[in-house]
Amino acid sequence: MPSEVIEFAGMRFLITDSPNEVTLRRYVRNLQNYDVTLLIGVCDVNYDLTPFLNSGIDVKILHFVDGTFPDERLKKQWFRMLHENITLHPGTCVAVHCQSGLGRAALLVAITLIELGMSFDIAVNVIRSKRRGAFNEAQYEYLRNYQPELFIGPRRSGNCAVQ
Repeated sequence: MPSEVIEFAGMRFLITDSPNEVTLRRYVRNLQNYDVTLLIGVCDVNYDLTPFLNSGIDVKILHFVDGTFPDERLKKQWFRMLHENITLHPGTCVAVHCQSGLGRAALLVAITLIELGMSFDIAVNVIRSKRRGAFNEAQYEYLRNYQPELFIGPRRSGNCAVQ
């Protein structure tokens, strides 16, 4: 479990690997320590959801295949989940996991940071400072070429911020 949360533009993220039956109780306690109210799994979820739900942590599944990129439908679902969570639980943290916490989960958080106005290189560096080894070459290139689409954060044009 990583020791730090990624915070930007009023949002808080915790990128993790997938829990298993052996680590489940400790995993839930760690999420509670970070004030997580929403856990999003982007891989196959093979663990009991009950401990999370009993602890007030909502669990959503947003699966996409390892080695691929999120399509438009999935990104819209992701942003809808984030919006609902920040509306219902402002200031809390969203945890997102894939199998290892280095690929799909990190990719969705990076996309969000870029959409919120963070530059690509800073987003990658921030995530890699928390999750060493995050992003394979294809994911890195995807992010390098990613153009914000949802305009959920400020955009800069010259010296002006366009909202």
